[in-house]
Amino acid sequence: MAPAILRVIEPNLVGASGHYGEYVRALAERAEGRFSRIEVLCDAGARLGSLADCAPLEFRPCFPGRGRRAAEWRALREAVAAHDPFLVLTARTPDVVMLEAASRLAGRDLGHARLYFHWRERSTAQRVAATACTKVRREALAIAPTPTTAEFLRSTGWRRVLEIPYPAIAPEAPFPAGPLERLLVAGAARMNKGIDAVAALAARLAQRGDTVELLVQTTGKRRSGASGTKEAKALADLAASGCPGLRLDPSAPDRPAYVARFRGSLVLTPYCPDTFADNVSGIALDALLHGAPVVATAGTWQARVVERYGAGTVMRRWDADSLDEAVADARARWDEVSAAARRAAQELASAHDPAHLVRALACGR
Repeated sequence: MAPAILRVIEPNLVGASGHYGEYVRALAERAEGRFSRIEVLCDAGARLGSLADCAPLEFRPCFPGRGRRAAEWRALREAVAAHDPFLVLTARTPDVVMLEAASRLAGRDLGHARLYFHWRERSTAQRVAATACTKVRREALAIAPTPTTAEFLRSTGWRRVLEIPYPAIAPEAPFPAGPLERLLVAGAARMNKGIDAVAALAARLAQRGDTVELLVQTTGKRRSGASGTKEAKALADLAASGCPGLRLDPSAPDRPAYVARFRGSLVLTPYCPDTFADNVSGIALDALLHGAPVVATAGTWQARVVERYGAGTVMRRWDADSLDEAVADARARWDEVSAAARRAAQELASAHDPAHLVRALACGR
């Protein structure tokens, strides 16, 4: 018999587009037979758009801008007291600490708790705080998307650890072969995602009179929608570059528009190799699932995938020169790298099928 519900706790879910929206959409895609309902606790001001009509998702907008930590504490206490499985979608040290306290206060075990760790927390303070929470590490299920993060969790004392590839919805087939239509920069504009290098690339395209389309999403931080000072300068430089094919999009597209952008695109992910060494890039993964080759920085998760399949070009360094060189290389080998991306799509679709994660959330193994 399927559990009555799965409760998903994600205070940062503010809309239908982006990382969190796509994650819960992926869970819903494979929930049938496992969960009759997925209750998602999200930002109090969330604008859910198409997600609101996505069965079996039901939303409780309950995390305010102020007092969010107190609201998280209440949500965790409620989840611990219930019998159904619950998922902390972006698990971090404060969640582990609060969960430890909630379980001890309630006198409940945590066999129904699932925590998804998107990355390793490396600071001494974070590691000490997490390792002090012996009950959580002994009883709760920790889930990691990469081998290095899974091994890190085991090495810090987690007893129940599963490595499950990041869930993603694959199309029935990748986009068919075709000419290069654009260079695409999707997702929020951030310094650690190389928006300054993209601005420098735009200036070089302008100097060369290159008319290739460069489509850049310029959305800012999840909650405020604002950009930091450095990001704002990079975006101003981008707008002033004079790049003939530049298109700036200040909005996050809905899923159909987001997916459509991958057709004929070379997807640029010039991310910081330190920050994104283990973080799975949902954008790079979606690109490859749809047959779009990727430019990635050496040392990142997506660079390893690109190298495995030959589905793009890897930047040797995290700088504008390397981005320019990598883009030129991928464009020169367009037929080769786009064919490799289409070949990779089938294998990646199987590995990242959300059914693997849904099964683990339901069964705890």
